[in-house]
Amino acid sequence: MVGHVHPRHLRKALDLVEADMARAWTVGEIAAACGVARRTLQKHFRRFVGKTPLEYLRDLRFDKARQTLLEAPRGVLVTEIATRCGFSHLGRFAIGYRERFNETPSQTVRRSQLSRTDHVRFLPSLPISLERPSIAVLPFDLVGEETRRVSAMAEEIAAALMRLHWIGVATPERSRYRLRGKVRGDGRGRLRITVILTDASTGRHLWADHWDGASDDAFQFEQRVAGRVARAIELVLRDAEIDGISGKDTADLNAWELAMRALPGVLSYKAPAEARALELLERAMEMAPHDPLPVSLAAWCHGVRGCLHFTTQSKEEQETARRLADRAAILNKADALTETVLAAGYTLGRNLEMAAVHADRALILNGGSAWAWARSGWISVYNGEEDKAIERLQLARTLGPADPVSSATSCFGIGSSHFRAGRYGDAIRWIKRGIAERPDAVGMSPFFLASAQALANRKDEARRTVSEWTRVHRDMTITQVNSGWPFEARFLDRVAEGLESAGMRNAA
Repeated sequence: MVGHVHPRHLRKALDLVEADMARAWTVGEIAAACGVARRTLQKHFRRFVGKTPLEYLRDLRFDKARQTLLEAPRGVLVTEIATRCGFSHLGRFAIGYRERFNETPSQTVRRSQLSRTDHVRFLPSLPISLERPSIAVLPFDLVGEETRRVSAMAEEIAAALMRLHWIGVATPERSRYRLRGKVRGDGRGRLRITVILTDASTGRHLWADHWDGASDDAFQFEQRVAGRVARAIELVLRDAEIDGISGKDTADLNAWELAMRALPGVLSYKAPAEARALELLERAMEMAPHDPLPVSLAAWCHGVRGCLHFTTQSKEEQETARRLADRAAILNKADALTETVLAAGYTLGRNLEMAAVHADRALILNGGSAWAWARSGWISVYNGEEDKAIERLQLARTLGPADPVSSATSCFGIGSSHFRAGRYGDAIRWIKRGIAERPDAVGMSPFFLASAQALANRKDEARRTVSEWTRVHRDMTITQVNSGWPFEARFLDRVAEGLESAGMRNAA
């Protein structure tokens, strides 16, 4: 589709066939339902969509079938999915599917299920030569007779940390961080586990928490605590690593430290910081060409630069993001952090299919990662899956309430999903919340806010929002707002409609 505002009857036709794509529509039926002449409908489809109505419907069905196959549970029948998407002739569906996607429907199902589940048991660890933070999990103090039932608590936590792959578990002599704990029983079958994380190099306490449970459910209690400790420590260690190198000369940093120094810049969504981050990541890639993390972060950085038009070569930036993500995907060995960053790089590089694969892998390795749930949620936002996106982004906020990256960006994603569903009041509320939580990295969100305000008949607010943010982004146009992000065309047409009515210019 091209980036023009569609006539209202054309938007109605698009909504109609998407809502009931399994129906055996004729052009006459679509035209009649939209209250327009058949010839006019065909003319507008060719002009604005670049396809006939039935070609558009066929493409929509194939895209929906692929999306469903990629998410299919075990035992699903390809014929059932094809029929549900509107394909009555299964032979022609299989031929057309292979021509489009270079694989059969059954191959899509097998590959997707393998990437999400079976392969995890056999994933190797990262090479030991790569620099990563290490933590020593010390034996827990056990106080009380009933605490013997959870004597394996330290081992369970160590195993949970090792499954993340980017955090090393080592002896105290070889580790910067120490995790110690105590288990106390009350003599009546109740246990309390207290865990403390310290930085051995400074003696500073970084984090602590406690959990209560029953001694007769010791195995489940151990697993629950281990999972929660691993989730909490992941964020704490990431921030500790960034803080630990803040005062060092970049000339003295290794590849891991350069990546950590670059990370805040990648997440800043500001042109100067993104440029500095890219310089650091290029050095890291030179120093450690086989480390997937700097490569995947560079992919994310180039994707941000392309989407936010930080250069005049946005398409080239997005292509570079895809190329670097492909390279990092080959290098990666089940590192949950890299998988999450890869999902971001592929998303902004406009390869949502591969982004979903890596988001799924990140969640398999660390199902409690707020970052991974946020990336998965954003993929659903761009795919137009409002309910799924909102559910996943809300979960990201729940898991990472203290993480401004996951929390604020999830607000923007939830707002975008409400916008797509036509719930403009909810969209306004969530986008404003995201801006309030992270005013330093709002990207294009104020323009989506202005569009939602205009479409909610709050035109004065919309004009003020546009006026305020075009003073900051003087050369910004509707075309630029819409061209950066991998939203579907129908979503962007609605954004354009709102911005035009708010008085924003459409082109340079």
